[in-house]
Amino acid sequence: MPDLLISVRSFVEYQTVAAEAVEMIDFKEPRNGPLSPVDPSLWHRAAAWKRNPTNIPSVSATLSAALGESNDYRAVVDKLPKEFEFAKVGPSGIESRDRLEQLWEAVRRRLMATTELVAVAYADHSAAQCLKPIEIFELARHLGFRRCLLDTFSKTGKTTFDHLSIQEILELQRLSCESGMKWGLAGSLTWKLAQQACREGIHPDCYALRGDVCSVGRTSDLSIERIRAWVSKVGWGKSPQATQTPQLPLR
Repeated sequence: MPDLLISVRSFVEYQTVAAEAVEMIDFKEPRNGPLSPVDPSLWHRAAAWKRNPTNIPSVSATLSAALGESNDYRAVVDKLPKEFEFAKVGPSGIESRDRLEQLWEAVRRRLMATTELVAVAYADHSAAQCLKPIEIFELARHLGFRRCLLDTFSKTGKTTFDHLSIQEILELQRLSCESGMKWGLAGSLTWKLAQQACREGIHPDCYALRGDVCSVGRTSDLSIERIRAWVSKVGWGKSPQATQTPQLPLR
């Protein structure tokens, strides 16, 4: 079954998601773009909470951080605590393989050895002025990346499926599977879209969410009901005690 990643923007949201069966908690500020970082003080507060096993709720989820885009990650990358296992930098503004490789090398040099860089590709690559997703996935495979994320750059309500065809996404999946590279699906994802994609043979290793687990859009507060609905549905089949699919409302 795929992992579930939920993005948070505050310590309260972090605690809320930590109390649920979510595999990954990602920190980003949705009001400022697709991969805008939160204040680094939140990273350190979250890391300190995770280090203390007596805290309730305790945190078993993997921590991930958005560091910004290719032109602004430098302001925060050195402040990321070692408790964060994953980090992401957007490729916007980079239209050549050589420059993207240089970006990734520069970011990796500044990350702690405990933090893995995840390659990000934007479905709406023209808007982001960057390489096509297939080119980014191919380069990531060539350079030995273990994870890629397919997302959207422009948060206008259009989804990954509005920018890429089913066949194009299946090709990204095939490339990932052949190289043993895990891939995540994001970009205004809803449960209905995930179900439709599944019927087409699209099976990401991770669903990455923000908007569909919020009350009203990606910049509003998280909805615990929507989080629990996704947790129940994505985790369907993990528990032998499960007898019926939860009927919580998902868009």
